[in-house]
Amino acid sequence: MRRIIKVFWEAMKRHGYASTREDEQRSIQAMDEKTGATVPAREQYSAEEVIFREGEPANCAYVVESGLVEISTSVGGERRVLTALGPGNMFGELAALDGTPRSATATATTDTTLTLIVDDQLRSRVEAAEPVLRLLLQVILKRFRREQNLFRHGHTGRTLEPNSLFAPPTSKGAVDKITLESDLREALIRNELALHYQPILDLSNSTITGFEALLRWQHTKLGTIAPQKFIGIAEETALIVPIGQWVLEKACRDLLCFEKYAANDLTMCVNVSGRQFAEPAFLPEIADIVNRTGINPAQLELEITEGVLMDHRSAPLRWIEQCKQLGIRVALDDFGTGFSSLSYLASFDIDTLKIDRSFVAAMENDPRSLKIVRAISQLAHSLGLDVIAEGIENSAQHQLLAGMGVESGQGFLFSRAQPFDDAVELL
Repeated sequence: MRRIIKVFWEAMKRHGYASTREDEQRSIQAMDEKTGATVPAREQYSAEEVIFREGEPANCAYVVESGLVEISTSVGGERRVLTALGPGNMFGELAALDGTPRSATATATTDTTLTLIVDDQLRSRVEAAEPVLRLLLQVILKRFRREQNLFRHGHTGRTLEPNSLFAPPTSKGAVDKITLESDLREALIRNELALHYQPILDLSNSTITGFEALLRWQHTKLGTIAPQKFIGIAEETALIVPIGQWVLEKACRDLLCFEKYAANDLTMCVNVSGRQFAEPAFLPEIADIVNRTGINPAQLELEITEGVLMDHRSAPLRWIEQCKQLGIRVALDDFGTGFSSLSYLASFDIDTLKIDRSFVAAMENDPRSLKIVRAISQLAHSLGLDVIAEGIENSAQHQLLAGMGVESGQGFLFSRAQPFDDAVELL
């Protein structure tokens, strides 16, 4: 069980929630709420000196800097040694987390130096942790206490339940998220995922020039699940990789079908997350999909956000260069809502800027938003980039955008995202 707890805390460290070694060794000078005494950062113990006794209240955990510590407990009136801990090991964290009395006695077996981690340090990081990690810790604590109870008092039927560290709504939210993630893993197998297509129009003559592929999930029991509820889960996990591959291939194959009904070449826009292009196999997979489907790579446009460029710094430059070598276009989505650094446009070989719907919605009544849209359009055109405006909902917005030279747009004025058959009817 200690190994499980250690693995958990290592995971917490990797996510930035658990104490780092520097945190543990830094001078703490924290005030004990009960006594008002200052808690030192380190404590020294001589050989055979007791650090804490079984049954005592807990307000901190310890990390062994040097020396050895023996952990023992009393079973049926007999003292039993559970383990011996050396430098780098943590102990006493369970009672500090769940607020129960010490479940064992800790004794220095040699001259020992310990780093203290007060319970506030532990609790603050747990409370800031991702809900699933909090639920994981809660489950581990309860199982450990149950096993501990059976070890000591199995014949009496007594229970030792820890105090509640987690509010029920948080735990329920974590369970719901885990359940949704599990269902998402099977969604592809059960054919629950589908692509809907929102048309992109030439604003000068209202002809369809392409589509944006948008992922939809029709759960067999829960019905339609909004993208904002599951896209984030897919990106947090490795699920976005197989799902993204499926989306790309499906969109490319559907593009070939759309072409049969179109009077002109169409563009297929597909959103790509940072998690996808961080995978080494992603670019070879795109090349393979283009080859297998037989589409013209110039008709495929991959959309990325400003956040992706910020998160991955040098990686997008290589990624975009490789896309251009394949003949694939790249669009910067939701421009103006992120960091909006002009250095992106100088550093990355972008083909298209997509103006975010928030500016389009506000430009009729907000002169500043109108000026921003016009400035983005002029800047993009001066760099030789195409411009697509998102979220066009009325004819006034259509006319304003067309008047300032924005060549393409999409939005409810023209059509919502449609299933494949309905999108064909639009053509």
